[in-house]
Amino acid sequence: MTCGDNDALEAKWAADKMYYAARFAWKRRNRKVDGKHFTWGQWFAKKFGENLIDYAERKSKERSGNT
Repeated sequence: MTCGDNDALEAKWAADKMYYAARFAWKRRNRKVDGKHFTWGQWFAKKFGENLIDYAERKSKERSGNT
């Protein structure tokens, strides 16, 4: 494996992590995180630097092929 292969694999894992975190947070987006003073939607934005709703809209457009 070359360094480029490792970088591509790391990028894929990061994208997968963000995708599955979004799926988890989406149903809970307006609920507070247990023991915290912020919602799951806010958690996602803080963790990944992108608004959850914006991310969902972007991924929806990507899936439908309307980028």
